[in-house]
Amino acid sequence: MGLALNKSAIALSIGGIALLAACSGEPLLSHPEAKDYSLDRAAAEEEGVVLGTTWEALSYPVCMYPWSDPDRDGWGWEFNRSCIVNAPQQAPTFPYCQSAASDPDGDGWGWENYRSCIVNRSGSTSGGSSGSGSSGGSTGGWSGGSSSTTCQNPEGTHSVMAALAVAAANELGRWQPVQDFAIGRMGPHEALVLSSTGKARCGSCTNIQALLDLQKEEVTNKVYLPGNVLLSPAALRSRMVAKYRDQQGCERQPSNGGTTNCPAEQHQLIFQRSEAGGCDTNYYFVAKKSDGTSLQYPQQLKNKLLWVDRENPYVQFQSVGEVVSIDPTYGLNDGGSTSTGSCNTACVKMTTTNVSNQCCSCNGKTKSFKRTTWNPNTYLCQ
Repeated sequence: MGLALNKSAIALSIGGIALLAACSGEPLLSHPEAKDYSLDRAAAEEEGVVLGTTWEALSYPVCMYPWSDPDRDGWGWEFNRSCIVNAPQQAPTFPYCQSAASDPDGDGWGWENYRSCIVNRSGSTSGGSSGSGSSGGSTGGWSGGSSSTTCQNPEGTHSVMAALAVAAANELGRWQPVQDFAIGRMGPHEALVLSSTGKARCGSCTNIQALLDLQKEEVTNKVYLPGNVLLSPAALRSRMVAKYRDQQGCERQPSNGGTTNCPAEQHQLIFQRSEAGGCDTNYYFVAKKSDGTSLQYPQQLKNKLLWVDRENPYVQFQSVGEVVSIDPTYGLNDGGSTSTGSCNTACVKMTTTNVSNQCCSCNGKTKSFKRTTWNPNTYLCQ
């Protein structure tokens, strides 16, 4: 029994050395007495002590940033915890091209809106995969996706949050969500609201306020988006508050050269144009420093989009030179143009112009716009 206890003590002391080495961040050095631990492990198990064997026995989140692992050992440090950077690679998906002219060499792949797209020659609505060759099926080892999957809009939240990023760029002229927004209340519920700084910066903020008002309970079962998606104000509140807190947490990280915080230059955003995009309508903005000179790292502006979910397919942030873009649903921002004959193609229209009783088309049905009771600048096609 004394021998077993002694071996258990040896096993536990070795575990203590490993723990101290892991916590200190120093490499585990070889020890002259630590050549073979198999006997110590067996003794420990006899006494009912179970020793961990590999890191797979633990659970760690996937790192959000590749630079969180400066020594490239597969492990990073973010938000005061360890994370894994060698997560399995996900199969990419691509939208269908808007025009076959985007594929001049006829290989089934085109280039539109600063990204690759698949030429749909079959008429099918199923999307494609990465690789080269045909526009359908599986190529290059990846399985095919679908356009409906790529542009999923769960409970309407994706497109509304992307539209809020566009409205912030238009009316606030920047993406500084921690300064311009706050967590407040709508009735008994937590919700995202404009901060006093945000209100002072843009005045009426009509488009932003119209989008924020979609969090109100009276919106329940009333707002439909393309694809017959019914907007849930409860889901919208929950996601926007959670993502805003993610943004806060990221920006509270100490400046450390960009490994775990959210670096982005002070900037201004100037609307350039809107056009058909991958999921709906792309809005393009010229990004410059506050003094009008060029940004050094415009691609870092993506770090200011945690609050609208950077993985949101309707965000689809792109940075080409000094131009950045977002891809929300048409009608949620006062700009762009989409029409079917004399009718406006939008299920929801947010505008300071009175469009009551004007013709509109939503999900294939022709109706007319009606002003909502919860916001004077929001109209529903009904």
